[in-house]
Amino acid sequence: MIKKSAQLSFKNVGKSYGRGKPVIEAIDLTIFKGEFISLIGPSGCGKSTILKLVSGLISTTKGDLKVDNKSPEEARGSMAYIFQEATLLPWLTVTNNIQVPLRLLKWRKNKRKETANRLIELVGLSTVKDYYPRQLSGGMQMRVSIARALTLSPKILLLDEPFGSLDEMARDHLNEELLTIRTQEEWTALFVTHSVPEAVFLSSRIIILSANPGRIYKIIDINFPYPRNPELRESLEYQQAVADVSHHLRSVER
Repeated sequence: MIKKSAQLSFKNVGKSYGRGKPVIEAIDLTIFKGEFISLIGPSGCGKSTILKLVSGLISTTKGDLKVDNKSPEEARGSMAYIFQEATLLPWLTVTNNIQVPLRLLKWRKNKRKETANRLIELVGLSTVKDYYPRQLSGGMQMRVSIARALTLSPKILLLDEPFGSLDEMARDHLNEELLTIRTQEEWTALFVTHSVPEAVFLSSRIIILSANPGRIYKIIDINFPYPRNPELRESLEYQQAVADVSHHLRSVER
């Protein structure tokens, strides 16, 4: 049997701000390389806080958090963060928005262009690569954000409700594209969402959090094989998985 390699390790992790009540408490969790983990739970349960702790944007109050056996601050270069909004620079084209991280690192122009073109192709934006953000739909803007996050070949992708503002059809389509990209880029994903169907479609495991303070309420394995296609959503097995996760989520919200 091949031993799984741990990529993220939470041991009794807690986070408080000042003297306030803990936002999260007693988080014990191991995430393995190549997993797609979704975090769901009621508002205020600490989903986004967990992403910020992993990224090193904030520090734990107690417990131990390791990313590839390093502190989050030390491992920051191996991660990319995708926020709820695309956060594109309106005066730059698609191509130049994608190149922003590479410009900051002073990559040579030809290398920047080569990398941007590869990622534009990967996310399906070749026909709009010279467009400005105002000319793009919300879904296209988020694809640019994903491409920009992938410029430095991250090992871990942190996604904080990136598709939350999109309509259901656009969200479903981008879910499918995200998994297609993942087969080529091979990163580990930590994904925050309020959508149970989205979590079931994307995830290898779903972590349900309770609130006040945020704790792990239940971990659910999603055993549908990858790659996953749109037809999965029509299957009885998928619908039953959505119903099961929804049941547990309702229980924690009572």
